[in-house]
Amino acid sequence: MGLDMYLHAKKYVEKVNWQALQDNDELSYDSPEVVFPLWNNIVETAGMKDVAVDIYGVHVEVTCAYWRKANQIHKWFVDNVQGGEDNCGEYYVSHEKLKDLLDLVNRALAERNPNLLPPQEGFFFGSTDIDEWYWNDLKNTKAKLDRVFALPEMSKLSFYYTSSW
Repeated sequence: MGLDMYLHAKKYVEKVNWQALQDNDELSYDSPEVVFPLWNNIVETAGMKDVAVDIYGVHVEVTCAYWRKANQIHKWFVDNVQGGEDNCGEYYVSHEKLKDLLDLVNRALAERNPNLLPPQEGFFFGSTDIDEWYWNDLKNTKAKLDRVFALPEMSKLSFYYTSSW
């Protein structure tokens, strides 16, 4: 048991190249010439090609960051994204909010200031000590968010935070 935290990246993958369909009146939305190969690969890999007949796209979700008992990071998400509701729900996180978190982590590390991201007590949330584990959580968060912001498709992704304990 303990605080497990996830940042998921979601991307919408279109089935149909609408421009190609518009350019050729003889094609339909399920013509092979207008269906993106990536869409086919996804639904075939998922074993859903037979049921994905009348849909125009799929959402792909990947866990792009995972933390365990990084309660100061969890507190930030609860306070800044979840409206103070700590309920294990899934919450949309804007790119701007992720940037705010990264900036705050960078500042806390540079200034060695734990007051910027204070620990949070909670049932099975881990230690609230300001020790090497606390600072390692911040360094790991920086590394995770740096990787997220380096993604070539960053602008096409939606992010969601969830936690459980």
